[in-house]
Amino acid sequence: MSLSSPHSRRDFMKLGLAGLALPPLASMLGTQNVAAPAAPGKPARLVTIFFPNGVSLPPVGHPSFNDWHWFPHTPGSDYTLTKPLQPLAGLRNDISILSGFSHPNLRSNITHSCSAQFLTGEDQSKGYKNSVSYDQVLAGQIDGATRFSSLALSTNGGTGSVGRPATISVNRDGALLPSLSEPRQIFDRLFTVDERGAEERARAIARDRSILDRVSSRLSRLNGTLGAEDRAHLDSYLTATRSLEKQLGRANDWLNVPKPEVDPGLFDFNAEPTRELGTNYLRTMFDLIHMALLTDSTRVVTYQTAMENSGGRGNKLPYAAGLSMHHHQLSHSASRDEGGWERWAKYDRYLTERLSEFLTKMSQTPDPLAEGSLLDNTIVLYGCGTSKTHIGRNYPLVLAGGKNLGIKHGSFHRFDEERPFNDLLLTLLQQAGVETGSFGDSAGTVDQIIA
Repeated sequence: MSLSSPHSRRDFMKLGLAGLALPPLASMLGTQNVAAPAAPGKPARLVTIFFPNGVSLPPVGHPSFNDWHWFPHTPGSDYTLTKPLQPLAGLRNDISILSGFSHPNLRSNITHSCSAQFLTGEDQSKGYKNSVSYDQVLAGQIDGATRFSSLALSTNGGTGSVGRPATISVNRDGALLPSLSEPRQIFDRLFTVDERGAEERARAIARDRSILDRVSSRLSRLNGTLGAEDRAHLDSYLTATRSLEKQLGRANDWLNVPKPEVDPGLFDFNAEPTRELGTNYLRTMFDLIHMALLTDSTRVVTYQTAMENSGGRGNKLPYAAGLSMHHHQLSHSASRDEGGWERWAKYDRYLTERLSEFLTKMSQTPDPLAEGSLLDNTIVLYGCGTSKTHIGRNYPLVLAGGKNLGIKHGSFHRFDEERPFNDLLLTLLQQAGVETGSFGDSAGTVDQIIA
């Protein structure tokens, strides 16, 4: 299979990407032979950005209602952006604002763990369990088309805990996928070349696979001798080993395919989610997502900006916006403090500014694999699993991009009856090329956003 870019190198130099050498699949220096993607047709990409703790929704009659209420006040194509969403004004033709969606199983059972079910909708009323998140459905279908089937990111890193998750990606066994949080760590995973020779790397992979085989064999023999609780723990270990086996297999497949050459000077590796460096941190994380997509290192990305509680590094990001409270405090104090709704809404606007910067960059970047921009061929879902703090209804959602994937924009869609959020996730999966008629508890597709 041969692919060549419809764009010139000059297009990329205009975007300040002159230090970038694209990988074989997206080469602008001619055609090269690569493995055929698992899914034919246009490249479909999926980016999901989650923020916690809801948004500022001052009640009708409050002085802040008209200007600082997160949702626009009138639906349709003539809607007016309120101040929290005004940074998106220049992207109006590339976005849709959505209200009225929520997961039925989570409407009355919201805890600090809701981010783990944001992309699954799994029922938590009888104890923790989970199912595959929608990003991993697409990742599974196109597995092998890119070096990394997906990229899970968060500001906190790792998985967190069942009660305090730090990732929104969930594999097919219901296990949380560990997220990366350090810019240097992410860059190294995506772009840093292993200095060992191919033979030595192949031996290392074979050695690791051999160790996993022995461990899996011993664990399997134990299965029949254990009680139910111990078997459940053992199953989690076996699930982890199967995931590692798959990763090693993919690493072996890509052993002789060079990583893209990317100038590390394009990124701020010193950025941290602190008062002084928080804005740089968010911009760097979005820049890394942009570069991961541009180099076709992956086509599926999730990013959790903060944890759904008062802990974690992301909770301090409001200080970088010039506010004097952490995120959880902002949400809980809004209704009782004078100026509280507006203060909270200013942080909503701060996050929207970062989103706008990312979407603008995506819209200005020619897609090296298809006609149009990266944004035209990437569906970006931005939102939260609560409206007000711990209220699991009426998710605040911005949908962007995906015009070449059949997504229609330019309106604020208000659904008066609570629609299953999985209706939207199903629709996005279908537009990304996944042939399925359902996802979780979905009841149908959202025709209003389909061109």
